[in-house]
Amino acid sequence: MSHEPDDFAPIFIGGAGRSGTTLLRVILDSHPAISCGPELKVLPLVADLWARFHGELFPTLSAHHLTQPRIAEIFATMVRSLLAEGRRASGKPRIAEKSPDNVFYFAHLACLFPESPLVHVVRDGRDVVSSLLRQDWFHPETKERDPRTTDVRTAAQYWVTAIRAGRLAAESSRHYVEVRYEDLVTSPEPTLRQLLFTIGEPFDASVLTHDRHAHELANESSRDQVRAPIHTRPIGAWRTRLTAEQQHVVLEVAGPTLETLGYDTASIA
Repeated sequence: MSHEPDDFAPIFIGGAGRSGTTLLRVILDSHPAISCGPELKVLPLVADLWARFHGELFPTLSAHHLTQPRIAEIFATMVRSLLAEGRRASGKPRIAEKSPDNVFYFAHLACLFPESPLVHVVRDGRDVVSSLLRQDWFHPETKERDPRTTDVRTAAQYWVTAIRAGRLAAESSRHYVEVRYEDLVTSPEPTLRQLLFTIGEPFDASVLTHDRHAHELANESSRDQVRAPIHTRPIGAWRTRLTAEQQHVVLEVAGPTLETLGYDTASIA
């Protein structure tokens, strides 16, 4: 059982949905020193509320003798409390939390946890869009279909927004790190060696055999895919899954971001 102090700095994982965040989650969960369970989902809500306390609501709070550092301390304690039981139950010294939407709050989380690694999973936006269009996500309250799964332009804009939000955190955190999905599946060992070195953990071969370890996958969208060994089949699936018209729409919206990331945009149907 871990005896780490209660002021531990969690590892936060995020990225556009369908970028490979669940795969990285189960890979890190296979490491003997890292626990990374199912999506907690609430950290973006906590981070957003902290931003409101820190900003628009601060004049009222300051009248109650609350300072901005104290407010940050309160919210950091809340996040630690939300994660602490899972960390203790795992018996591992470190906890990682993966919710794709974390990427939109990396800058917030960097303020609350300046020592926390922020791991941004980046994948070719065309493959992200083609995967999103195959999902059957519905809004939990309205029961309406998530527009990211029905509209190519919306899906592409979502990917661009996620990439920009994640990369913005590099300006506020010295612990921001990107993991390319394509590198993860084509060159898993060197990619994971570098990632683990960056987050301060030794390489362990168990991360290469995540499919041989038990993981709680709950209702995560990629639960079936991540039960299999690492493979490269999803790379470039957009070429057959997206029509020529859809490909043009994606390039119209996301072309500059794809090029900034170094993805080849020359070939199109």
